[in-house]
Amino acid sequence: MRINKLSALIGLSAVLSLSTLTVAQAESSSQANFPGIYLGASWGAYSIKKSNLDKNDHVLKAVVGAQFNNWFGLEGSWADFNRTDNGGDRFDADGMGVSAVFSMPVGATSSAFVKAGQFWWDSASSLGGSLGASSGNDPFWGAGFKFGFTDHLALRLEAERYDVSDTHLNTVTAGLEFKF
Repeated sequence: MRINKLSALIGLSAVLSLSTLTVAQAESSSQANFPGIYLGASWGAYSIKKSNLDKNDHVLKAVVGAQFNNWFGLEGSWADFNRTDNGGDRFDADGMGVSAVFSMPVGATSSAFVKAGQFWWDSASSLGGSLGASSGNDPFWGAGFKFGFTDHLALRLEAERYDVSDTHLNTVTAGLEFKF
């Protein structure tokens, strides 16, 4: 099911307006999985199985997020799916996403998380003999684990599922996250 940009913006506005309640609750929290702004970068692989393409290739991802309390945050992301080709078929895409992140603290500095959101993509591909330079947006989701080294630095491992230009992309990435 496609969600248009207006619906996504209305939903994001509602979540942001409710975030003041979670910020107030976060101020009373004293655990090490503290609220804050974070930045991260990851590298990994994505798999594509469409037409003659049944390959794995590289994906780069950057994130910026806000953790409002121990269990809820919002995250913006950028992902670049490296160009892959096989004969006459090729796929190349990138895009930006916004997601809600639900975390469960594990120990003092680590956490497991799930996320779901909307991904706005641009793709230039030729699959099954038809050229397609297009853009659009689709829901995406994922899950992962943050291994906290300190209160500010964590190793981030995650798996995500994107739909880009009617093509399913499964990713696995690893990277670092720094929380301010």
